[in-house]
Amino acid sequence: MTTHTACSAIAVMALSALTANMATAQLMPTCVENSPERRGELGCSIIENKLLPDGLKEPLFWHIDRFDSAERARMTVSAAGVAFDAVGTSWLMTIEAQTSDHHGGRHVAQVGPLQLPRAAKYSMQVMSAAFTPRMYSVAHHHSGVEAVYVIEGEACYETPTRAFKLRKGQRLALPGGTPMRAVVTGSRLRYVLAVIVYDAAQLPTMRMEEGTDPKLTACR
Repeated sequence: MTTHTACSAIAVMALSALTANMATAQLMPTCVENSPERRGELGCSIIENKLLPDGLKEPLFWHIDRFDSAERARMTVSAAGVAFDAVGTSWLMTIEAQTSDHHGGRHVAQVGPLQLPRAAKYSMQVMSAAFTPRMYSVAHHHSGVEAVYVIEGEACYETPTRAFKLRKGQRLALPGGTPMRAVVTGSRLRYVLAVIVYDAAQLPTMRMEEGTDPKLTACR
């Protein structure tokens, strides 16, 4: 085989692989209330939108605590917290200062300090999502800081400056207004918890306008 023929064959193989990868990639569905994720299927669920109380003093953190029952988690909910079940576990998410008080649960993670936008009032949107490898979101941004925690699998978050690759137990917080796209990497299902602390006068998530090019750094 000549060099030219060999190179041509390699190029065809590479193109075929790329085409196959593009063919298997799938757009994530939009996050909604009571998505199929709530029934053990794929999807992104908006668990709750909650107006946060006045007087929260920075620095603020996202605290994730685990409980042995949904009832115990709900009993500890404060004005800045949300209790729910996901991936067979009862969780409590709270936006509060750095603290050693875990409300009777087992502390799983602390994320922050959170970079809050300037706003008269804040709300928090809590989400739980399960997606398969090669699924990806549309390019979008938030009106406040988004923080994610990976329960299982791998995830990557593209921004204009870099791609953040996360594995089980890792977390990330991105400031409001950051153009981004989520991509499921690896070979396993990805389960994540997420919270957006946003300006209560705006929508928490905004899709990038048609025709705009956020020039995101691609996940590999």
